[in-house]
Amino acid sequence: MNSKNEKLVREFVRKTFIKKMLQEQKNAMLQEQKVRSFVRSLIKEVSEEKENTVISESKEMANPHPNTGINKLRDAIRKAKPSIKSKFQQLTSSKEQRESFTNHLLAAFVRLFEQLDALSANEEAEAGLEDASSNLESALEEPGADVEAPPEEEMADIEKDIEDLLENMLNGLDIVVEQDEEAEQMDVVSDEIQAEKEAEANKKVSQVEKDVEKKKAQEKEREEFGAGLEGDATGRNQAYDTFNLVQSYFSDAYLDLDSPDDREMFKKWGLYNLKLLLDSYEEQLVPQLNAPDIQSPQ
Repeated sequence: MNSKNEKLVREFVRKTFIKKMLQEQKNAMLQEQKVRSFVRSLIKEVSEEKENTVISESKEMANPHPNTGINKLRDAIRKAKPSIKSKFQQLTSSKEQRESFTNHLLAAFVRLFEQLDALSANEEAEAGLEDASSNLESALEEPGADVEAPPEEEMADIEKDIEDLLENMLNGLDIVVEQDEEAEQMDVVSDEIQAEKEAEANKKVSQVEKDVEKKKAQEKEREEFGAGLEGDATGRNQAYDTFNLVQSYFSDAYLDLDSPDDREMFKKWGLYNLKLLLDSYEEQLVPQLNAPDIQSPQ
């Protein structure tokens, strides 16, 4: 091939293939830069969110928060986390189960704070009634020494009337006591018969039947727990069990707080951090991948 033909071939290859390959490579690099930029923005967003989040694992013990409600919340979540994580990550059959768990558990905590606020409001109202009653009693003081006492003859008549009234009451009481003793004897006999019947009936009830009855009662409680919410029943049941395990950590801490500001911080950030916690558990829960089929080299 002479030099002229070689030059033409090179020009053709450069324009037809190399230029196209360079453009594709350039587009790939631009796309990669866009992806890297997007990932960096996500990392920055997550970092900023963590800075503003109440629960900070590494610093929560070393650096107490300036708000007492947040410190109490951190302690409550620290105690509750193992139970919540364990119960949540048992739900591996479907994402619907975990979504139902999350929705029912968060709804239960919303109801819990509403109930605690209502109880606190009732206690304040009762305290106000007690203060009013105390003021009324102080106003109704005993008459002083300057009040004229009734004549002796009137006092004697009053004492006689009281004695007659007591005598009549005692006579009536004797009759009632006798009747009560007879009724009590009859009740003892009937109670013994009823106890024998119940013992006989219990012998006929197997352990399996007792378990079924217990499960029915528990199912009713779980339905009441999930009233007004749709979702997978397994997730709901798991949320019910979890809430019963961890409820006291939050209610005890919340009731310890007297300041309305502390309570508001506890409640607001409590719900927010519980949601973040459940989202993080969902991210950690990776389905078991199928193992690759690797043949023996022999």
